[in-house]
Amino acid sequence: MARTERHPRNRSRSVALHNRQVAGVTAGLLVAVSVYSAVLGSNGWLWFGWTVLLLACVALFAVRP
Repeated sequence: MARTERHPRNRSRSVALHNRQVAGVTAGLLVAVSVYSAVLGSNGWLWFGWTVLLLACVALFAVRP
């Protein structure tokens, strides 16, 4: 069976979709952390984990336009 090569534009579209999904999850987790902190009190490890996720999201956008 012959291999078909994907058009580079299709790949960039799927990468953009993936980046938006990661950004959406990051935003959702920020809301969850904020609500958790408001209701049950602040937790340093929770904010540290969210910050790491945020930095990973920023790096993802910086590496893949």
